[in-house]
Amino acid sequence: MEVDIKKLLKVRGKKKERLYGARVQSKTRKGKYIRSRFPRGEPGDVAIDATIRAAASRGELEIEPGDIREKIRKHGARASIVLVVDISGSMFSDRKAARVKGLIERFIEDAQRHRDRISVVGFRGRDARVIIPSTAHASSFRDAVESIRVGGTTPMAQGIQRGLEILREEKRHGEYVPFMVILSDGMPNVGTGRDPKREAVEAASRLREEEIPSTVINFERGSRGGRDLNMEIALASGGSYYDLHDLRDPSGAVAKIMEHERAMF
Repeated sequence: MEVDIKKLLKVRGKKKERLYGARVQSKTRKGKYIRSRFPRGEPGDVAIDATIRAAASRGELEIEPGDIREKIRKHGARASIVLVVDISGSMFSDRKAARVKGLIERFIEDAQRHRDRISVVGFRGRDARVIIPSTAHASSFRDAVESIRVGGTTPMAQGIQRGLEILREEKRHGEYVPFMVILSDGMPNVGTGRDPKREAVEAASRLREEEIPSTVINFERGSRGGRDLNMEIALASGGSYYDLHDLRDPSGAVAKIMEHERAMF
């Protein structure tokens, strides 16, 4: 069945400066060789052609250390995606666990198809933990996904904060566009203070402040209050909000959602 994004999209995020796919300087040996430079420290990706030209310009055939040049490469910027996943809840935990795992698997498949990096943060109890560290090879962590257990309270603010810490680190690299996906029914009930809902909104507002694109996705049939809070979180973050709770298989919408979101950042 074809997914109609317009019916699922409840809050349209603010369109960002187009970064995904833009040419960025590579810090590895991937990408197109565009020019050379003097090495910064120990030479890594040596530019043989430029090195030979430097030696020839001195009228010498023997290459000296000062002749060595290294390559500057560029490639299309990819995304570094953090899934911040609600793995709390006591009722229907088996059904929710199946949905959570199905969604994570689809996000991993989609990220690998687009050569993006991905990490997964799960929040439950009183804290958030990293289930999959940031990687371009998340399929190797399938055992970690399969071992996810659902239950306990909902520390959403802690989950958002932990995901933000990962994206700050990824953003420093300069090669990846940071993007956060929050999967939750919008019902935080534990935090560091007295108002876990307000803490979640405040944590989301930091995404806007740091110009990190985001989206909120509800995949459970929660209360109207939960859906309203998800909208508030999306508005605070400057991101979008999708409601998938009526879909029999929410994971089937992942590819379409990500196609739409990549066009926004």
